[in-house]
Amino acid sequence: MMRRVLVLTALGLAVPITAFAHVTVNPRTSKPAVEETYSVRVPTEKQVATTSVDLEVPEGVVVSAVPAADDAKHEEKRRAGRIVMITWTKEIKPRENAVFTFVATNPSAGTEIVWKVHQRYSDGTISDWAPVTKLTTDAAASQQTSSPAGAIETWLKDYDTAFNAKDLDRLATFYHPDVTIYEGGGINTGWIDYRDNHLGRELKSYQNLQFTHGNTRVQLLPGGNSAYATSEYSLKAKAGERDIDARGLETLVLVKGPDGAWKIRHAHTSSRPARRPPAV
Repeated sequence: MMRRVLVLTALGLAVPITAFAHVTVNPRTSKPAVEETYSVRVPTEKQVATTSVDLEVPEGVVVSAVPAADDAKHEEKRRAGRIVMITWTKEIKPRENAVFTFVATNPSAGTEIVWKVHQRYSDGTISDWAPVTKLTTDAAASQQTSSPAGAIETWLKDYDTAFNAKDLDRLATFYHPDVTIYEGGGINTGWIDYRDNHLGRELKSYQNLQFTHGNTRVQLLPGGNSAYATSEYSLKAKAGERDIDARGLETLVLVKGPDGAWKIRHAHTSSRPARRPPAV
């Protein structure tokens, strides 16, 4: 899987008003009038737990499905048959996060979707967020941001959304056909080998998948058609009766195709179990 830095989970762009913590919605770029699987990543960086999250569905967006989330309840508010708000109820403890997903069709017009999200805490306070998904009709332009490195970071977050949705067809678009994957002493050669003998099996086994990555650094190589990215990642999931809680490092080698889209040509990850505080 890209247990590997590119998991999950979960995601997006959000601008906090009064704090450094933020709720994100991925992908950050999409196309008008297409059906998209969105993920909402909710961290709790206050000293009290999150209790619920309200997502207002903007005009023009049609939500068609809200998959069940592990250990969470959700309610849908409708107006004239259209879902206008989704509320997820779950305790998210301080310094933890949760990822929720929904499937929606984007509006046919406009250049962006502004998601209004209200994060409620156990002390009665509320944080309001406004993550944005940009809409573009150009696949290559969806990777364009203020800098090539920024475009790659956005592209990686779009990968996270596809991973969280366990969408192998969409994940295939991120890989070079001859990609090599080095992980845990094992090697997969080519996308088909990776999909059938590694990634697909892992995604099928995972429940309550949560992934975060940080300290991403992108280095463009001479010519501008190749790059490498390094990052740290955290992976939490449940596989059968086994709880997975791992940290690790990742290096990606990327190449740009004729259409301007980046592809993963090589990935190398190392991981270790998360350290737990000593018993008191």
